Amino acid sequence: MTKMSFPIHSSQQITHYVYFDPYQYVDHIDNYPALLRLGYGFGFQRMSIPNTFDADPLVGKTISRIIFDFIEERSNEVVLLYHCEYIDKKQKGRDRIFQEWYDNSPAKELVIKKRIEINQTDSSGNRISFFMGYLVSGKNRNKLKIDEEFSTFADKLIAGKP
Repeated sequence: MTKMSFPIHSSQQITHYVYFDPYQYVDHIDNYPALLRLGYGFGFQRMSIPNTFDADPLVGKTISRIIFDFIEERSNEVVLLYHCEYIDKKQKGRDRIFQEWYDNSPAKELVIKKRIEINQTDSSGNRISFFMGYLVSGKNRNKLKIDEEFSTFADKLIAGKP
């Protein structure tokens, strides 16, 4: 298995990449056999940022289609793990946009999305929210085990003991 990425070119000549990486979370999920065996790190990023920018509604639809096709092509037996990047403090906006794309996607009826928010305090006493979750086919025979493992993993992350 290797990392796969797919470019998307928007109407405004902005390139986005959608990626699936079977090794992204390996160091964090070794105690969770279903997540380890079936999991892919999933993400997307904008590679060019113009001076003026209006959201292209087709980007979310295209990303949703890529997600659905990726899951379906693997016999619905994968789980896509994700987190919203927080280094620039825009994770809440990323979470909101991703949720909007999911809510407006026709694949919503076929793909289950679970998301959690982890709140922590940084060294300066500021509250920081982290967002992570997974996407899995409603047809996945392991979806209950995946949910159980993800919930345990998330609880331990929240407690600071992954």
